[in-house]
Amino acid sequence: MLFPVSGVEVNPFVPFIAAFIVSFFTSMGGVSGAALMGTFITSVAGVTFYQFLSQFYPDVSVAPDWSLGFLFGIGGFLGMYLGARTQKFVPAKYIKGMLCVCVLFVAGKYLIDFIM
Repeated sequence: MLFPVSGVEVNPFVPFIAAFIVSFFTSMGGVSGAALMGTFITSVAGVTFYQFLSQFYPDVSVAPDWSLGFLFGIGGFLGMYLGARTQKFVPAKYIKGMLCVCVLFVAGKYLIDFIM
């Protein structure tokens, strides 16, 4: 899958897997529905704005990538469902450890990108 504006090319399954993993761990961690709904409303407003904007700039790629959005949505829904179903089988210390590793990985990546 090629993102024409940034020139980045990724495997089409990466967004699905990323959304699945994020939603799997946030459902275990007890992230509130209000926080997730706020993000959803912001996303809907952004999609609406850029879809509207694309009508005035047909030569520029500003419209949302709907296939990518659907992949994130499907991965998110499956991850939330399976995360909520399986959290009772995983001890809390392992969940916290996995979340800690994820946060440290992202922080380390930011530091490496900042330094180099």
